[in-house]
Parts: sequence; C-alpha cells; structure tokens
Amino acid sequence: MLWRNWLMALIGAWFVVSAWVLNPMHSSTYLWTAIVLGGLVLIASVWELSDKVFRSWVYYLEALFGLYLGLSPFFYNFTGFAWAATITVILGAAVLVGGLWQVRAGSSSSSTKPHTPNRRIAS
Repeated sequence: MLWRNWLMALIGAWFVVSAWVLNPMHSSTYLWTAIVLGGLVLIASVWELSDKVFRSWVYYLEALFGLYLGLSPFFYNFTGFAWAATITVILGAAVLVGGLWQVRAGSSSSSTKPHTPNRRIAS
C-alpha cells in the first residue's frame, strides 16, 4: 500500500498546484475546490503513510474527494478547455480508484493475521 499512498499524495499535491496552473477561466470557486480537496487528499495520504493503523474511512473520503474533483469540470463549466478538463477528470478518477483500491487492499490484508510470517510446514 505504500506506493499507492505516495501516488495519492502526489496527485493531491498536483491538485493544489493545479489551482493556479489549470484554472483557465480564473474561477475562484475552482481555485478553492482544488486547493481544499487536493490538500485533503494530500493530508490523508501523508497521514496514512505515517500511521500504522489501517482506517478504511480515510480512503472512502479520498475516493469521495476524487469523485468530486473528477466531476468538477462539469460543475464549474470549464469543459470547453479540453486539456484542463481532461487532466482534472483523469486525476480525479485516479484518486477515486486509488481510494477504493486502498480500502479493498487494506480489508483483505486485515483479514489475515497481521505480523505473522508465512512459514512453510515441512511434510
């Protein structure tokens, strides 16, 4: 899960930066949406990187943030700027999929006994 957390943190940081880079219509609403939600994705990912306890609700929130970010070009009507809309939709979808993937990966690994080494039984 470590690499997925780093990837989610990187995407969250990109959304914070994209508030200025991908804001072709100079919308203050999009600016603050990208800063706040991108920052929340970044904070949640860094929190999960530093914390050793799996919390599925954090990843569900990240998935929800990704859904909103992916739909934001349609909410803020900048679909006419194809390059900005495409990048935002793709990265929003990546956050959505990454959050749900983290939940699935974490729940399947928590069903096994943690910190138990796999040992082969000699026959």
